[in-house]
Amino acid sequence: MSQPGWYPDPYGTGNLRWWDGRNWSDRLNPEPAAPAPAPLPQRRSSDPAQQPARHTAPPAQHTAPRTAPPAERSWQAAPAEQALDVVVHGLRLRADDHGVVFGGESLIWQYVEWVAYWTAGAADGSGRPAQWIFQVGRHPFQGGPRVEVVLDEASVPRHAAGAIGGPEEVWGRLIRLCQVRAEPRIVAQLAEHVRAGEAVDVAQGLIVHPGGVRGARVSLSWSAISGAVVDGGRVWIRQATGHGAVLYVPQQNPNAVLIPALLERLKG
Repeated sequence: MSQPGWYPDPYGTGNLRWWDGRNWSDRLNPEPAAPAPAPLPQRRSSDPAQQPARHTAPPAQHTAPRTAPPAERSWQAAPAEQALDVVVHGLRLRADDHGVVFGGESLIWQYVEWVAYWTAGAADGSGRPAQWIFQVGRHPFQGGPRVEVVLDEASVPRHAAGAIGGPEEVWGRLIRLCQVRAEPRIVAQLAEHVRAGEAVDVAQGLIVHPGGVRGARVSLSWSAISGAVVDGGRVWIRQATGHGAVLYVPQQNPNAVLIPALLERLKG
């Protein structure tokens, strides 16, 4: 969106909004003043079932969580800002410093309010990823504007132009842009609310409040928390003492991947 023109409104009004080449203006128009490129067919995948935070003790192997792929660890991954332009499921996927566009859906990073990304395993039980899912959106989660991209080996062949490395490479580049352009702002805003005395529901089930965190029937004070880590498709809240993690949130829940960075910021 480097060129001025009418584009789908990232605020979700259903109209077109004027982009002056640097910023979104207040001008709305149900019809473009000049012919606009015809939108590609829209495709929207079904939302995954969201699960509440659960109280459980992880299996023994979670006592020392495995190292997650760098792309999943949003609070530790080295930022990289590489523009992306590739065709996925017959729709054009573009992402750069300004925002992300997929088919007829678009959002600019400045207005993203929640993020989610995770992998889905193959049905053969091998543990290998079969799908790489990326979502960003605005509230409300179940109805606000969003961009959702579901990648697999068939949709992004490894030899396709702009898709060097296949679906995992495309997914990783989307995440790295999100880490630089959206995640630090969202974490800072959530932390500001908590420091102002509010209780914030992060990831649909984990309440972060001035005294610590709670989820399901578990409540932990800040002194009892050592941090959080992504492992095995879950974000684990770890105790400062005892047997490690006792509380987890599914990684696909909105803003779950930001929990480690948020807890680190508040504890610091």
